[in-house]
Amino acid sequence: MHDLRFIGIGAVKSGSSWMASLLSQHPEVCMSSRKEIAYFNAFNFDGTENKSSSYGLDYYSKFWSNTDKVKGEVSPQYFYDEGCPKRIKEAFPDTHILIMLRNPKQVVYSHYLYEKFFNRSIEASISFIEALNKNPFLLKSALFSEQIKRYQKIFRKEKIHIYFLDEALKNKSKFSKQLYADIELDKVDFEPDYSSVNESKRVKSEFINRLIRIPSSIKKQIEGSFLKGFMDQVMQAKFFIHLVRLRNSLLDRNVERLSKPKLTLEEKNYLDNYFKKEIEDLELLLGVDLSRWKTID
Repeated sequence: MHDLRFIGIGAVKSGSSWMASLLSQHPEVCMSSRKEIAYFNAFNFDGTENKSSSYGLDYYSKFWSNTDKVKGEVSPQYFYDEGCPKRIKEAFPDTHILIMLRNPKQVVYSHYLYEKFFNRSIEASISFIEALNKNPFLLKSALFSEQIKRYQKIFRKEKIHIYFLDEALKNKSKFSKQLYADIELDKVDFEPDYSSVNESKRVKSEFINRLIRIPSSIKKQIEGSFLKGFMDQVMQAKFFIHLVRLRNSLLDRNVERLSKPKLTLEEKNYLDNYFKKEIEDLELLLGVDLSRWKTID
């Protein structure tokens, strides 16, 4: 794979799926066939090892068709993983880095709801604050200033593009034009469908959810056995990539809209105190006023 024009690196639960939708609709763009490839991150949000990061670029290139269109992808895992900037730079030194930011308090709460009601990595019985204490990655994933600095050390300033979800949603047309211009597309005035904002979701049918996830459980067992080498080869094959895409599609269909429970005063104060300095640091780093982020509804 000779060129990748752009990589959206997140942040997590900050509108990156919406941004990916706007990019995928543009006639000059070819997005990756998998929604989030998560190739360059050596570790996942919860600290577990990401096996696919050890595969070669030949594996990575299989997620695009053979086309002259502008290629790109969006994977929020890249913003969080410490080694990602260097690995991306080595593979694609001139790629554009796209970053979408959101109030970190909203990010943490949305991330918590996603892990609890969809990914099922957080026990259903524990409270929000208990979940934060038991899963420190939830808070760490929203420490944006630290994550931005990692990319600023590796990539030139003109290659890093930072957007704010709340501002983008207020003027969607202006945002899409800026987005298309930043990755050097010709038709910056192209008007996409702006309606695909990703909402909070929960699993609809527990039975179907467990059924769909059976192959993943089998894969984990094989990876811990003498067949690990064989499994690595299988996972890099095109048919397995298509199989995972089908699995993800089925998982996405087995969801329903989640009505967000309201934060308690204690939970709001906890987030306010935790992110007070972070928001101030981000204001200094980016030279912007983020006073609107200093309280959470």
